[in-house]
Amino acid sequence: MIAGPLRILLVEDNLGDVRLLQEMFSTERAGSYEITSLPRLGLALNHLAKGNVDIVLLDLGLPDEEGIETVRRVRKLAPDVPLIVLTGRDDDEAVAEAMLEGAQDYLVKGQIENRALPRALRYAIERFRLVSRAALTTMELERRVREKDLLLSEIHHRVKNSLQVVSSLISLEATRIKDPSMTEMLRSTQNRIRSMASIHRTLYQSKDFGHVDFKEFLLSFVPSLIQAYSTHPEAVQLEIAVGEVRLPIDAAIPCGLIVNELISNALKHAFPEGRKGTIRIDFSHDQYNHASLSVADDGIGIPEEVDFELGETLGLQLVHLLSGQIGGTLNVSKSSPTRFVVRFPLAV
Repeated sequence: MIAGPLRILLVEDNLGDVRLLQEMFSTERAGSYEITSLPRLGLALNHLAKGNVDIVLLDLGLPDEEGIETVRRVRKLAPDVPLIVLTGRDDDEAVAEAMLEGAQDYLVKGQIENRALPRALRYAIERFRLVSRAALTTMELERRVREKDLLLSEIHHRVKNSLQVVSSLISLEATRIKDPSMTEMLRSTQNRIRSMASIHRTLYQSKDFGHVDFKEFLLSFVPSLIQAYSTHPEAVQLEIAVGEVRLPIDAAIPCGLIVNELISNALKHAFPEGRKGTIRIDFSHDQYNHASLSVADDGIGIPEEVDFELGETLGLQLVHLLSGQIGGTLNVSKSSPTRFVVRFPLAV
């Protein structure tokens, strides 16, 4: 609420219009309004700069400035003061421009009723307050979103660092163990942790902390996995046929672990004795919003007696469990080529 009289700056060079407007205000309760009338924009801007104005009534045609530029100059100098445009004709184009520049309302001179003017001032001030409040609320929300994004970025960064520390500790522990089977188990665990760390690194580097650029994850993680497993990494070629796809984090981490398990399995069993070959990863989705993640290799194939339903190894058990976790199904072709396909629904 404004304490005391409403301080009005009337910028109008036509003395007849000035007197008419002043008479309209004189019918209101005494002391309700304090009117300063100035005939030129330059004088009005000097007065505005002093800060003793609650609202401006501005003619669009003044001796020292005309048209929309008058509105722009007033708004630039006093963006926190509501503004009503006075026009001598019903000029829709000029009025529309004025409103776009920040005017709260307009009045056509010669068509103003006594009661309409004070009411227009009250509405303009209230509208200005509402718009300003909304703008402040928007700014506050944007500030909070920025803070949330920074916090999420920091969380993903810390999680990634923590997982890398755990991976390094496992690596140190593996150097002290002489049992090859135990060493292999630790390496598998380490790669699973590295897969999750890579997901969080991708999120940390992204502007969208709720979704993972899965192609970027694959391009960064899978080559390092091949390097870690293969004594002759150049013998195994990698093909990644994945378009631009962003998975929610609750789907990206299981998919990353599935890829880790399937590629690790291929590297351990599909290419014995330095055999050359290719591992291919495909990711696609259909019009029904279902995704298909495929990992295939042209290695020696899988023996018929291996039963995937029973999950004879921890890795295969994990693939089954992770597929179910994302609501997916697992299909397996054992040879020509060996192919694992997980089909699951994408979150809408």
